[in-house]
Amino acid sequence: MSTKVKWTISILFFGIAISFVALPRLIGIVIHDVIADQVFEQISSSTDGQIVISDPQIETGWFRSIIQVSVEISDGRQLIEPYYLSLQGNINHGPILPTHSSISFGLASVDLVVDTDKLQSKFADIVMDTLTASFLVKFDQSLSLDLKIPAIDILNIDNTLATVIDGLDVQLEIQEDLSALGYIYADRASVYNNQSDLELILVQPSLNATTDTLGQTSTASWVSATIPLVDASDPLSFNVSNLNFEWRSEPSSIGPGLTDFSQDIQVSKIDSELPLESISWESEIEGIKQELITSYNKMLLGMQSSSGVDPILKISELTRLGNETGLLLLQSEVRLNNILEVDLYKGMHKLELNVFWKGLPKAQSIDDFKFKDGLNALDVEVDLRLNQESVSFSPFAELAELYTSQGYLLSSGEDLILQAKLKEGNASINNEDFPLQQILQ
Repeated sequence: MSTKVKWTISILFFGIAISFVALPRLIGIVIHDVIADQVFEQISSSTDGQIVISDPQIETGWFRSIIQVSVEISDGRQLIEPYYLSLQGNINHGPILPTHSSISFGLASVDLVVDTDKLQSKFADIVMDTLTASFLVKFDQSLSLDLKIPAIDILNIDNTLATVIDGLDVQLEIQEDLSALGYIYADRASVYNNQSDLELILVQPSLNATTDTLGQTSTASWVSATIPLVDASDPLSFNVSNLNFEWRSEPSSIGPGLTDFSQDIQVSKIDSELPLESISWESEIEGIKQELITSYNKMLLGMQSSSGVDPILKISELTRLGNETGLLLLQSEVRLNNILEVDLYKGMHKLELNVFWKGLPKAQSIDDFKFKDGLNALDVEVDLRLNQESVSFSPFAELAELYTSQGYLLSSGEDLILQAKLKEGNASINNEDFPLQQILQ
C-alpha cells in the first residue's frame, strides 16, 4: 500500500474520530438553545397560558444533558384545580446513543421520568404512577416514542364508576414522510360500577395503528384492536373470548378524491345466559368525498367544543354544520355493504345487506329532498339465510312458520331464505313484485 493511500486512510479515520467527539457537543449546544429559547415560550403562548413551564433547569455536558422542569396545567372550564407535573431526565447527544436494550445511532435520545399530581377535573379524578418515557430522534428526523405507566386509577366525579389500567405501554414511530405506526398495550383494564356492583375486566387489550400520512383521513390507514378475554361479573355475567376489531381507510378505486372505509368485528366465543355464541360483522362504505369527511369532522368537533360557548350560538352553529353535512350526503354517491353472521340458538345465520345511494346532485338544500326522488335514487339488496333447525327450537318458530306460509321465507331444506330488492322505486321479495309504492302512498 502506497504512502499516499495510507495518509488518506489515516486522515479519513482521524476525521471520523473527530466528528464522533465533536458532534455530541455541537448537538448538545443546539438542543440547549432550542429548548431554552423557543420550546418553553411556544408551549405557553400556543396554549394561551394554560400550560406554564416553571423553574426550568438544563445542564449541558459533552455527551449528555440533564433537564428538570415543573409544569402547571390550568383550564377553568375542565379542571377543578391546576394540575402539576415534575419532569426530569437525560438527553443523550448523538451520533452514538445508548438505549435500554442496545446502542442506536441518531441525533438525540431522551429518557424522562414524570411524577404526576392528582388530576381533578369536573368529570373525574385521575391518579397515575410514575410515568417513564423514551424518545429517539434519528438522522432522518424520524421519531420513536416508548411510554410506560405501571397503573392508572380513574374515578368519575360522583364516585359511581372506577376504572383501573395496569401495565400501560404506548409505542409510537413517526417517519420523515409523516407515515406513522402506533401500538398500545395493557396487562389488564377493569371498570367497576358502584351502583350495580358490576365489574368488567379486559385481559391484555392491545391496539395497533398505521397511517401513510399522519392527520390525513384520505390516506391509507389501518387500526386493529384485540382483547383475548372480556369477563363481566353478576348481575350481567358473561365471558367473551378473542374479540378482534379491524378498521381501514384507503383511497377509493371508484374515482379520485374518494375514500373507502371498512371494518371487521369478530367475537369467537360468548359464554352467557343468552343464546348468542359468536358474532362476525364485516362492513364497508365506498366512495366518500373528502368534503363530506371534513364537514362531518367539523360537526363532531362542534359537539365537543367548550361549554363556555353561548348555547344559542352553539346550537345555531351545529344546525348549520348538520345541514351542510346532510346536503353533501344527499348529493353524493355512497355504497354500503354489510355481512353479518351470528351463531344463535345453536345455528349459524347470515345477513348480507348492500345499499347503493346514487345521490341527488341537483339538490341545493335539505328542503329540496322529496321522498319519491330519494326512493328512485336508492338501490337495496337483502339476502337473509336462517338456519332452519335452530329457528324451529327458538321463540321465533311460530313467526317463521307464518312468514313461510306467506311466501316471505323460502325453505331450502337447511335454511330459511329471504331475498329482497329495491331498484328505481320498484321492490321485490323472493323474485315476486312487492307493492311498495302502494303501501307508501
